[in-house]
Order: sequence, then structure tokens, then C-alpha cells
Amino acid sequence: MKIRFLLLGTSLSLIPQTINAQCVATQDCATLGYTETSCSGGSGVKCPFGNWWACLKSDSEIKDQLCTELGFTLTCTDTYQTGGGSKDCNGKYNYCSCADGYLWKDGTCKSSEPDYSACTIGALFYSDNTCSDKLESSKTLLGVVIYEKSGSQMGWIMTVKPIQTAIAWGDIKDIPEITNCTSISCLTDIQSSCINTDAITAYGNSSTYPAAWTAKSYKPTGTPNGKNWCLPSGGLLNNITNSANLTKINTGISIAGGTKLGDANSNEYISIEWIWSSSDYDSHDAWHLEVSTPSYSSISSSMKTYNKGSTLYSFSVRPVLAF
Repeated sequence: MKIRFLLLGTSLSLIPQTINAQCVATQDCATLGYTETSCSGGSGVKCPFGNWWACLKSDSEIKDQLCTELGFTLTCTDTYQTGGGSKDCNGKYNYCSCADGYLWKDGTCKSSEPDYSACTIGALFYSDNTCSDKLESSKTLLGVVIYEKSGSQMGWIMTVKPIQTAIAWGDIKDIPEITNCTSISCLTDIQSSCINTDAITAYGNSSTYPAAWTAKSYKPTGTPNGKNWCLPSGGLLNNITNSANLTKINTGISIAGGTKLGDANSNEYISIEWIWSSSDYDSHDAWHLEVSTPSYSSISSSMKTYNKGSTLYSFSVRPVLAF
């Protein structure tokens, strides 16, 4: 009897521990992270408590996630994108190749042609190919717009100050490559500034043709590689005889802190400036723009050897640059 009592006591002492182990609350499949039977390709792990599954990612999905975390997110199939421009990561890229005439910028392919929509007459033109009606000290100013770009026609800017005054056009001779123009009606050479300047400088040196050489030698900071400043054509200067254009240009020059057209030779009685063009009138004369402030301007011709600055006139060089 004593032995049986001891065994019974031992077995009873184990009962509470057994009950605690069996009464732990079981979690349902959803709590455990299993999903319903919607796994792609049937790959998954079944929950032991019913018809629930944990879907497993495919190798491609795992690669996609890793590539995305590394920044490879682009398929490069949008407009003007011609495929991946960077290392391939499971068919994704971190930048794209672009069609001719387009560059990768700000996450897409954009036209490599600068946006000149703000480059209207009188706007200030900067070396980064942007224009503004304000002086932006953080940028390099090149000049003021005097002719707007339109289609294949180049736009033109002019310096906000004359780079030289009291300067002669040059020798009294015909430049063979420049056609004489003896009437304002034939001043249609708006786009010929640099063609004319090159013809003049090829015909003689800086002593015989100082105006053209002074313009072509001008190389301020920010001048685009491969481009030269030029002596403006007569047709381009004739465009400034429009009083509205003259007002806009002088407004821009004032904002830039330059010398307004017509103010290169001013005193208490008069402000006037004669700006040389690169266009021949004949062997004796060349065309120039005459401006007297505040709003008078005209195109006319003068002897090529005139160079004096006085109370009556001052022949100056204001180079132009195409954009």
C-alpha cells in the first residue's frame, strides 16, 4: 500500500504541467502569414490548419526587387528612348539611351536643342543658352537679344556696351565677296554678319580693316566653343530702326547696366552713336546704324575711313553672336 500511494502522488504532481502545455492558444493561418491558394505557378507553402498558402516569390520577382533597391527601375521604352543606356539588371536600367537630337536629362529624353522661347527682343542672353528679363548674377551674361530665332533662321544677340568707339571701318576698297548694296531695300542680309566679317578679315589685316577684326577678336568668358562674334550685317542693324525694337533693346541694356544704343557719345546737348555694319554700300562707303536717344534710329552709309569720336558722332563696334 505504501508503494502505490507514492506512485499515485508522483503521477498527480505531473498533471498541472501537462495541462499548461496543451492549453496554449493556436494562431490562425492568416496571422501566421499564409495566404489563400492564389500562388503564381502553384508555388507555395500550405498552412497546416486549413486551405491556406504562403506564396513564394519567383526568381524573376526576387531579382526585380533587388534591382529596384539598387535603382534599376527603367524599361527605356518611352518616346525617344532607344533602349537601356546603363547596365542591364533583369531588363531594367538606371538611365536610357536617346534618339539622335535628344539627351538624357531629369529622367527622360529631352531635345538637345535649347529652349529659346524666352529669347525675345530685349531679353538678356546668358552663356547657358537661357534668356531672362532680369539680370541674374549667378550666370554669365553675353548680351541682349536683337533678333529672335525662328525655325532655321538664327537669332542674334549684341553686346550691351560698345567694345570700341572712334574706330574706322577700313580701307576705301571693294571687298570682292560682299555684294555692294546702294539702297536700303537691298539690305536683306540679316543672317550674313559672320559671312561678311569673314570675307573682310580674309581680305586684309587688323590695320586695314579694324572694325571687322575688332569684332571677330572679341572672346568674352562664356563664348560657345566654335563660335565667333561678328560685325553685324546691315540687314540686322536695319531691324533696329523699328522704334519698338529699339525701345525693347535699350530696356534690356539698361537692366544689364550697359550703355544704351545711342549713348556711346553723349554730352549735355546730345546723345548719339553710329554703329558700323559689315555690309558694303560701295567701294567708298559702308552701312551703319545711327541712333540718338531716346528713340531715333536710321540706317545710312558713311565713308569707311571715318573714325572720330566727337560731339557730333562716334563710330563704334558692337559685335553680335548667333544663337
